[in-house]
Amino acid sequence: MKYNFRKIEHKWQKFWREQKSYEPNFQKAKNPFYNLMMFPYPSAEGLHVGNMYAFVGSDIYGRFKRMQGYDVFEPIGLDGFGIHSENYALKIGAHPKEQAKVSEKRFYKQLESIGNGFAWEEKLETYDPDYYKWTQWLFVQVFKNGLAYRKKQAVNWCPSCKTVLADEQVISGKCERCGTEVIQKDLEQWFFRITRYAEKLLNNLEKLDWSERVKTAQRNWIGKSEGAEIEFGIKDLGLKIKVFTTRPDTINSATFLAISPELAKKWLEAGWGVTPEIKKYIEKTLKENLKGNESGNKTGIFTGIKATNPINQKEIPVWVVNYVLGSVGTGAIMGVPAYDERDKEFAEKFKLPVIAEPLLNEEEVIKKVGGKKAIKYKLRDWLISRQRYWGVPIPMIYCSACAKASAFTNVSADRSAGRENAGWQSVPEKELPIELPFVEDFRPKGKGVSPLATQASFYETKCPHCGGKARRETDVSDTFLDSSWYYIGYLMKFGNRKLKIGNSDFAKLTRHWLPVDMYIGGAEHSVLHLLYSRFIAMALKDMDFVGFEEPFKKFRAHGLLIKEGGKMSKSKGNIVNPDFYIEKFG
Repeated sequence: MKYNFRKIEHKWQKFWREQKSYEPNFQKAKNPFYNLMMFPYPSAEGLHVGNMYAFVGSDIYGRFKRMQGYDVFEPIGLDGFGIHSENYALKIGAHPKEQAKVSEKRFYKQLESIGNGFAWEEKLETYDPDYYKWTQWLFVQVFKNGLAYRKKQAVNWCPSCKTVLADEQVISGKCERCGTEVIQKDLEQWFFRITRYAEKLLNNLEKLDWSERVKTAQRNWIGKSEGAEIEFGIKDLGLKIKVFTTRPDTINSATFLAISPELAKKWLEAGWGVTPEIKKYIEKTLKENLKGNESGNKTGIFTGIKATNPINQKEIPVWVVNYVLGSVGTGAIMGVPAYDERDKEFAEKFKLPVIAEPLLNEEEVIKKVGGKKAIKYKLRDWLISRQRYWGVPIPMIYCSACAKASAFTNVSADRSAGRENAGWQSVPEKELPIELPFVEDFRPKGKGVSPLATQASFYETKCPHCGGKARRETDVSDTFLDSSWYYIGYLMKFGNRKLKIGNSDFAKLTRHWLPVDMYIGGAEHSVLHLLYSRFIAMALKDMDFVGFEEPFKKFRAHGLLIKEGGKMSKSKGNIVNPDFYIEKFG
C-alpha cells in the first residue's frame, strides 16, 4: 500500500474547513488559549520555507496545548498594507490594490496546504476597509487623548522608498526595507507620544515571560539615564547651554563642553555666527552619525565659544563632537576626562586638559548651581506619517480658518501638544472609514508628500468644526500601526461577526481571551512591532477600551533559516519555495 498524501490531505483539509474543526467556542470555552504567530506581509510571489518553518513551529505548540485540554484559538491573516507590498507591486509593474487580490489567493492557498490548525473564519487583511476603519479609529482616539501631534523637524528619509522612516526603521544608517543610505530631511510629520510610556514600557519588561534577547533590546532602545540638568553660561552671547549629566559630582573636573551636531545646527539656524568650517563639520557629522560610528572614532571641532562652569566660574571651551547625539539628554554634556573614558579619549586626541578635582556632594552641587534632577530616555516619539500610497489614510483634517482662530476643536488645549495642533481635527467617527481611493499613478514622488496629494477629489473637504473649506491629510500611516492591534482584530471577527471596540460584547470577549497567551515571531521586530504593540495596548488600557496593558503574556523568538551565508529573505533573493516540497512530500 502506498500512502496517497495528496488525496488524504485534500480530503481532511476540506473537512476541517467545512466542519470548522479549529474554531473554538469563543463564548463558552472553559480553557481559552490564544496561540498567535506573527502574520505575514504579502510582498512577493508567496511564502518561503523560512516562513513555513515558523508557522509550523507555532502550530506544533498550539496542537500541544489542545492535547492538554485547552480551547486553542490560532488565527491567520495578511499584513498587506505598506512599503513591502507596494515595492513588490512596483517591481512587477502591478497596481498594489490589484496585486493584493492575487497575493491574498496565493498566500492563503499556501497557508492552507501546510495543514496548520488555523481558525479561518476570523482571517483578516489590513487593507480591508472593515479592518482599517478601526486603525483610523485608533488614530482618532490617540489624537483625542493628546498622544498625537504634528511637528516639523529633521526626519529620516529613504531616497529609494521616497518616504520618512521612524528611528527604529533605520539600521546602521540604512533603510531596513531596502538597504539604501538614509538622509535627513526637514518635514512636517505626525508623531505618537510613545515617550510618555517610556517608564512603564521599561518597568513592565521585568514581569513579562519573553525571550531575554528581545527584552534586552527594548531596554537598550528605551535607554533610561538618571542624572541632573545643569546650565553653563556663555557670557559673549548672553545665553546658556543646558547639559545633562549622570555624574553631577564630577562638575569641578569639567574641562570642556561637548554638544551634538543637531544642537549646533540649531545655533547655525539662529544665526550665532557659526563659521563655514563648523557648518561643514556639522553637515558631515550628521550624515556619518546616521550610519552609526562602529569604529568608535571620535571627532570634533572647537566653536570658538567658551562657557562658564557654574561651580567654579572657570571658562571652558565648547566643542561640537560626533559622540553626543541630539536625541539623547539635552544634546550637550560636560566633558570630564578624569572620570569618563569617552571624554578622556577625546581630550587626549585634541590635547584638552585632564583634571581630577575632588568629587563633590551631588545634592549640594544641584542646589548650589540651580540645577535639577532629571531622567532622560534614548527613546523618541513614534514618527507615524508615510509619504506613500499603499497604506491607511490618516483620518485628520486641516482648516486654515480654525488655525488662525487657534481652535483646538475636538482635542482640548490642555491635552494637546499646544498650538502645533491648532486647526487640525480628527475625522468624525461616524464617517470612518476614509477609504483609500484608486490612484492610477501611485508611484512615490519623492517630494515629501503622498500621491494622494494629487487627488483633489480626495483631499478637498469641509471642516467638521466650522463648515468651511478644509483639506484632508494626504499622508498614510506607518504599517506598524496596522499590526499594533491585529490580535484584537481577529477577535472582533469571531463567527464572521463585526464587533465594535468598547461595546459590552467586545469587553466580554477580550476579558475571556486576552492578552495573547503565546506569541511567536522574529526577534528583528524587538523595537518595531513588539514595542509599538505594547505602547498601543497601554494607551487603550488608559482610555478604558481594554482591561490589560501588556498584549502578549509570553513571547518566543523563533530562529532563522540560513542559505548562502545569510538569513533567508525575499529581499536578498536567497529563498527556497516550499511548494515543490509540499507537492512532492505533502
